[in-house]
Amino acid sequence: MQLRQLVSLYKGFSDPTRLRILNLLTSRAHLKVGEIAKILQIPQSTVSRQLAQLRASSLIQDERDGTWVKYSIVESPIVKEGQLLTTVRLAAGTCVELMADLERMHELVAPLDETEAPAT
Repeated sequence: MQLRQLVSLYKGFSDPTRLRILNLLTSRAHLKVGEIAKILQIPQSTVSRQLAQLRASSLIQDERDGTWVKYSIVESPIVKEGQLLTTVRLAAGTCVELMADLERMHELVAPLDETEAPAT
């Protein structure tokens, strides 16, 4: 990995909305833009803009499912096996806003099948 790629990766963590999105995606295999906007209670355009930055930072990936696009944490060793997302998971246990987002997600979004659970 080159230095500019590493800087881009860390930029993904440098915004409160992006951290909130990462928090959700570390707890769920995938989410759609509309689901994220509903959970975070922010405009869909804001979510889309932040998802674009997270994709540019190589932290998330998108997958087309018919007319829907699902977002998930990227399948790369530096992201999945590194400490970056572990830090987000740990913060979710102590940060009021992140805990509230997770509670809203569980209330608003249908549960996943076991086959769709996030990899840990």
